[in-house]
Amino acid sequence: MKRLSIMRRIILVVVACQLLLTSGVTVVAVLYARKQLRAAFDLALEGRAASTLALVRYTESDPPGLLFDSSLLPRSSDPRHGDIFEIRAADNRLVAESDGAEEALSGFASSNGSNTILHIGGVPYRGVALRNVTVLDDEDTVRVPSRVTVIYAASFADMNHRLNELALYVSGASFLLLLAAGALAAWLVRRGLSPLRELAAASDAISPSDWSFRPPAAAIRTTELVPLVSAIETLLARLKESFRQQRDFTSDAAHELKTSVAIVKSTLQSLLHRPRTESEYRGGLEHLLDDCARLEDLLERMLRLARIEQRAEQQAGHPLARAVGVTELASTCEAAIARMRALADAREIVLELTSPSAIRLRADPEDLELIWTNLLENAIQYSPPAAKVIVRVQRNGEGLARVSIEDSGPGIPPAELPHIFERFHRGDPSRARASGGFGLGLAISKALAEAYGGRIEARNRDGRGAEVRVELPAEP
Repeated sequence: MKRLSIMRRIILVVVACQLLLTSGVTVVAVLYARKQLRAAFDLALEGRAASTLALVRYTESDPPGLLFDSSLLPRSSDPRHGDIFEIRAADNRLVAESDGAEEALSGFASSNGSNTILHIGGVPYRGVALRNVTVLDDEDTVRVPSRVTVIYAASFADMNHRLNELALYVSGASFLLLLAAGALAAWLVRRGLSPLRELAAASDAISPSDWSFRPPAAAIRTTELVPLVSAIETLLARLKESFRQQRDFTSDAAHELKTSVAIVKSTLQSLLHRPRTESEYRGGLEHLLDDCARLEDLLERMLRLARIEQRAEQQAGHPLARAVGVTELASTCEAAIARMRALADAREIVLELTSPSAIRLRADPEDLELIWTNLLENAIQYSPPAAKVIVRVQRNGEGLARVSIEDSGPGIPPAELPHIFERFHRGDPSRARASGGFGLGLAISKALAEAYGGRIEARNRDGRGAEVRVELPAEP
């Protein structure tokens, strides 16, 4: 796949814009100069025609005639191509003309045009006609001034030549300036992109063994790169946390599995240590079955947590609630209470549900029931005998459904509050296998709540036990 260079693109865009600007300036300058030179040329042409008219004189005869004084004829504007003129009286009698004027000006003399372009001998001329103008000579014997028609044409080939030179000079100078500006732009763009190259080099130094990211000072000072630096730092923090969680999960899972396997092994070694009676073997095998069931429960919880987190990652930015139907919240709490009734009765714990109104939300009822079951199990285990565990269902003012599970236990130590939803975290690491629990129940509940776009938190109730609160998006 062909690689594209941002720097080359920027330089090409800058040079193309400068080239377009240079071309536009050159065209505008030449057109403006052409307009001004042509206006000046027409004005000078009319002045030459008027000067030629002034050379017409009256004769001394009676009646006076017309004569032309060619000694004061103005010099041609183009030395290579002389001016052409023709003067005729009112009766169309020729008063004066230049060499070749009759043939060159024959078409223009019969037309009514003014400032007309002619081509004489392949040379462009511009002609002007002063028709039926009064002779400027003032004689006392002339009662009625004579009128004449002056047709004057001058070549503007020299003006075109000057315009061509102007266009050449302007375009040449613009091209040289374009080269200088292009070189300067390339240098400035390369220098301007140096913070990006330094940032790439700093990012390339990151590795699984070294998560430190030291963005260059130039990148931090560059406005456009500040969001990129922030995004890289945020991404690194998330990756670092994910790697840490994965490492801790692997370590904790291995430890839990090793412990469970060691328990099974110790039971087998105890049975094989000496000959035993049938009842002793039966009791040992029953212990082994309990240990295997506990090991199976551990594996099931680990797999369930992994599936939940994987499903949440696949639905990143799209809560799972969008893909499921509507569920009545209180019914899932009732189902969870029914499942935990036997454990609660064994510890003489009273389970109570308060739900003032029906609340519906989009969620899988089995997922919700799993959340409440895990939270109830934790609340029952930490509540004293004959205590009460209350499940409150209500709607808050933010369009969320809230489920609070309150126990009557000793509460959660402040140091433990930030960690109780972490995987394999136990408030009491010394709990024996008879008490159950792997530190995965609360982690599964948190993963499910967040997968549905909600949140979960725990707090102490001022010496009256602990409360775990779950908030999920509710249907209107």
